[in-house]
Amino acid sequence: MNLPIVFLHGFLGTKEDWDPVCSYLKEFSCFRCDLPGHGEEPFSEEFHLKIDAERFVLVGYSMGGRLALQYAAKNPKRVADLILISTHPGLQSEKEKQERQALDAQWAKLLFELPIDEFLSRWYDQSLFHPFKPDLSMRKKQNKENLAAALMHYSLSKQPRYDVGRALILVGERDLKFRNLHPDCILIPNAGHMAHLENPKAVAEAIKKRISS
Repeated sequence: MNLPIVFLHGFLGTKEDWDPVCSYLKEFSCFRCDLPGHGEEPFSEEFHLKIDAERFVLVGYSMGGRLALQYAAKNPKRVADLILISTHPGLQSEKEKQERQALDAQWAKLLFELPIDEFLSRWYDQSLFHPFKPDLSMRKKQNKENLAAALMHYSLSKQPRYDVGRALILVGERDLKFRNLHPDCILIPNAGHMAHLENPKAVAEAIKKRISS
């Protein structure tokens, strides 16, 4: 019997981001969760998974991957396997943390100052995402105050450096920054930073292969 798979999206996303991947995993029970301050989930300073299964496979992308790392470290008996997509393991120097905190504060300020359409345009114009542009229809419906709170509270600047250990790391082949962070990662072809949206079939196949092994 297959273990259920729990999916955590990234900053600005919603649980619906995982629909394309889940469409290729119909033989599994897939649970998609909104992060705190995203979608239907109110902002909270504590991250909890509302899932009844005693053990499951945990999949996270970007901010969701960092929260998956945090959850797995605190609940090792529940997480049967950990799969991370474009996930930063944590900054090393205090200087890096200070710079990241300042950058996140700038983005949070823009969330309050700009219409959501303009903010999203600026966010996805970052070189990290080029040339892919996600569907913004769900993202435009988000609560900006909740997003800003989540960005600052769950900032990479506050994350400890995690040992990714035996986790499976997936990175889009065009995502050079995260390829450098994870030299031993599994590359997702025809994809960049948002590999789960750019090539959901390949991501699903990598998940299946991992679970079946």
